Amino acid sequence: MRIRQLSGTNHVFPGANHTRFEHSLGVAALAQRLMRNMRDLHNVELTTDDINDCIVGSLLHDLGHGPFSHNFESVLVEQGKDHEDFTDWIIKDSELGDTLSDLSFEKDYIAHIATGKMQERAYTKGSLLSQVITSAVNVDSMDYLLRDNYHCGTKGRPVDVDRLLISIDEVDEGFLGVDISALIALEGFLLSRISSFRTIYFHKTCRAVQLMLAEGFKTLNRELGLLKFKTPDDYTKWDDYTLWTELINHPQSKILMNKIKRRELLKLCFETRIEMSEFNLQEQKLKNALSEASGIAVADIYIDLPSSPNVPYNHISQTRPNEIYAFKRLSNGEKKPVKLEDYSLFFNQFKGHLRLIRIYTWTAFREILQKTAIRLLKDEKIQFYLV
Repeated sequence: MRIRQLSGTNHVFPGANHTRFEHSLGVAALAQRLMRNMRDLHNVELTTDDINDCIVGSLLHDLGHGPFSHNFESVLVEQGKDHEDFTDWIIKDSELGDTLSDLSFEKDYIAHIATGKMQERAYTKGSLLSQVITSAVNVDSMDYLLRDNYHCGTKGRPVDVDRLLISIDEVDEGFLGVDISALIALEGFLLSRISSFRTIYFHKTCRAVQLMLAEGFKTLNRELGLLKFKTPDDYTKWDDYTLWTELINHPQSKILMNKIKRRELLKLCFETRIEMSEFNLQEQKLKNALSEASGIAVADIYIDLPSSPNVPYNHISQTRPNEIYAFKRLSNGEKKPVKLEDYSLFFNQFKGHLRLIRIYTWTAFREILQKTAIRLLKDEKIQFYLV
């Protein structure tokens, strides 16, 4: 309850103060509806225990998010971890795990459902339950798209959740697929995700606040060893409030925190879209080049690489669980795999990542860095900084 869903976003959208807790409740509620639909409408063999396992996994799926939510991931990634690693750890090795065991749940099984690890194994009932939360069309995304747009006050694209929940069914080899009769609802879901990333998650000012917070985290981590967790309790003691208190009291990070409080935020001075699916940006090399060409200190140059989740897709029978699998229900009840592009007028536009390179600096340096970035990165020159 003390970790907000959208770190930094309330600096642009004041209503965006909702928390991970309410999102998790929403995901669990949608998971329950979907599981019951599959059992009662599509005759999928699901027991009461299966449904309860999926509900609990849904309720706990974001348990490992640190303070400031996805923003804290920038620190975890440097240690080769992500929030799902901590979700797994908390469920298995904390008091919560003992409580789950007391309630007759298998905590390792719940952890694997919640984090998608079941999809890495043979296609079992657990794999099917995990897909409800972690596949390309999942209840997690359905909830956050509706919830985030509501709290931000952005209309976004409508998501027909009711139609999607009815259209999802088990298909060959234990995959979850979407009935092609719900194509309009599926397209609406994908459009909403693209719209939300461009309007909310990639908003230049939201990202500016997140960049400053991330720099504060890294400073604190270097000084205090923020990630030296011996027990799950060492990790869960950190939330938005406790970490903010540390940040504003630390001699170095408080400089950035005071700037956030006074709204003296980083300013965007360059942006370009780029396909980077097979490349990584040499961030330090680019910073050094910009610094040398502009005379601005490296420490005052910030590079942001926002990237939306891709829309993995394959129509063949060997579709992996994280890909969109579409089928057509025949009159005899058979579920025949179909190609989405044969039905959708613009599905191909959904595939791939939306990737950006953005360069930020402080107001005083904005104009000169803007001119420098345009000169260094226009046209094919940006390829020099990709590996």
